[in-house]
Amino acid sequence: MKNINFIYITAVVLFFGCATLKNDTSKKQSFIEASVDLINVENDKVKIIINPPKITQEEIIFYIPQIVPGTYEYSNFGRFIENVKALDDKGKSLKVEAIDENSWKIFDAKKLDRVTYYANDTFDGPEGKDIYPMGGTNFKEEETFLLNLHSMIGYFEGFKESSYNLSITSPKNLKPFTSLPAISKSDSIDVFSAKRYFHIIDNPILYSVPNAVSFDLDNIKVGLAIYSPSGTHSAETYKPAIEEMMIAQKQFLGAANKTPSYDILLHLMGMDDLQYFGGMMGALEHHTSTTVVFVDQMQKQELTQSLVDVVSHEFFHTLTPLNIHSEEIHNFEYNTPLMSKHLWMYEGTTEYFANLFQINQGLIGEQNFYNRMLEKLNFSQRYDDKMSFTEMSAGIVDEPYQTNYGNVYQKGALINMCLDIIIREESKGEKGILWVMQNLAKKYGKEKPFKDDELINEIVEMTYPKVNDFFKNHVEGNTPINYMDYFAKVGLTMGDTEVPLPSILFKDNKNPFFIPNPDESGTVRYIVDGLNSSIEKMGLKVGDIFLGLDGKMLPEIKKENASQINEVFAPSFMWDNDKEFTITIERNNEIITLSGITGSPKAKVTGIVEDINADDYSIKLRNSWLKN
Repeated sequence: MKNINFIYITAVVLFFGCATLKNDTSKKQSFIEASVDLINVENDKVKIIINPPKITQEEIIFYIPQIVPGTYEYSNFGRFIENVKALDDKGKSLKVEAIDENSWKIFDAKKLDRVTYYANDTFDGPEGKDIYPMGGTNFKEEETFLLNLHSMIGYFEGFKESSYNLSITSPKNLKPFTSLPAISKSDSIDVFSAKRYFHIIDNPILYSVPNAVSFDLDNIKVGLAIYSPSGTHSAETYKPAIEEMMIAQKQFLGAANKTPSYDILLHLMGMDDLQYFGGMMGALEHHTSTTVVFVDQMQKQELTQSLVDVVSHEFFHTLTPLNIHSEEIHNFEYNTPLMSKHLWMYEGTTEYFANLFQINQGLIGEQNFYNRMLEKLNFSQRYDDKMSFTEMSAGIVDEPYQTNYGNVYQKGALINMCLDIIIREESKGEKGILWVMQNLAKKYGKEKPFKDDELINEIVEMTYPKVNDFFKNHVEGNTPINYMDYFAKVGLTMGDTEVPLPSILFKDNKNPFFIPNPDESGTVRYIVDGLNSSIEKMGLKVGDIFLGLDGKMLPEIKKENASQINEVFAPSFMWDNDKEFTITIERNNEIITLSGITGSPKAKVTGIVEDINADDYSIKLRNSWLKN
């Protein structure tokens, strides 16, 4: 799972009600029936009915997941469930006792016919802002339903491996988009099948007015469905970029990719939702699909690049953890989790490949790739650089490890970069970390997990002693990595370069072009202390007092006004290169409004550049690293 774009400067399945399947009380089915009613929505809640096979014990526990694969934190989805009831085949209530917020004990369970309850959505439900939007649910009657089923459909103790039939009744104008196999579809009811509970939660569903495209790439069928509140964004518009990206990914992965289909469910939200989730956007991986949440106000250019960066990461999860995963992942415990030690691979390798494939397949240039690695290096310094990565991974749901989770996308990617360079050097450019992953995928696969404690030794046996040293010191151990040692091996060094900026608000790749500074009366004002190419061209000067952006004036700069301040800044992160805008400033006690065009804001920084004094071997090694 990848979370991106905290855009604020300050913090820069299932079937309900009338769809219930008829019960044959004389002969219980061997599978679990679940129904969800998206028509009779009550107070922004949907009713769910779960009909289990015959229960043979006196008591049984019904669960809603506490945590699900790909999130690496406790979510406690049971808090979105209300009014849990257990009924016999005559509709008589059985005793139900809440054990905690995610589990309920049902007494006299031999008589159990069905469990009913209501599910709140997370987009505006109680405590919903604590849930990643891409892993949540959104219920908008007659308009859209984003169904991440882990917050809606539960499982019974001892029945995780049972198959499910999932019935969903929905408004006739809405159609489902999902990787979940369909038994039947109609204007009002859709019935899906799942081999086991994992497949229920591994296949999210987007109900919306049809706005989708599908296409075949060699032996993979790709689907893109979009919900756009404004109707601005059409799936057809983004098809070329997705097609180019996935062709490149398949070529990069080679025989390691055997995914027959992949669906991208893009749910665009409004600015109010963005504020609600604290600026969080991104995607959540699944084996054959991904849910993606961005802002509807994003311009086509910005949304296209965000889709390429984020969806490419999620698609690479078809390599790991789909085809390469440990027993902890394969037999995931949703309410008593035991985590794997290998987030350096699940998220680190995936994020590294999401960047490497773009330079490897010619989608970006060399300097762009170097800038991306430098950005990860800089961001990684915000975390505990001496923390063992395997120890952090195994304990990721608890502190102090949870606070360092974001480093799996930063240092995790850099760990893989260093491993890649070591293997390239030792094999004289013939092999890299992709070769390792391809061979692991051949040995294991989606139905054969590895033993958590044996993976690193297995990789070392496949490669070289220096790989063992690196793992012992920098992945299992707590020794920080000197990245310049690895850059030097491939003829790179530090020097002056230009980097693209996330918006016109920045003077470099980390800091906004202004700083808070109190005046003589103690009133805090934003003072311009640096420029980028776009704002310098429009006439902004160091020392100016920054008052407003594009006609929106800043309130008094204080903590209580953080939300209003963010409302001024947030839109600029969605502007494309042709956006005309204004900046209002105070200079020499005069209020001035400056006009300009965003262009492609850049700034000169000290960054990673190609060493003009690099020897031929280092250059050859660099070429094999980036191009082979």
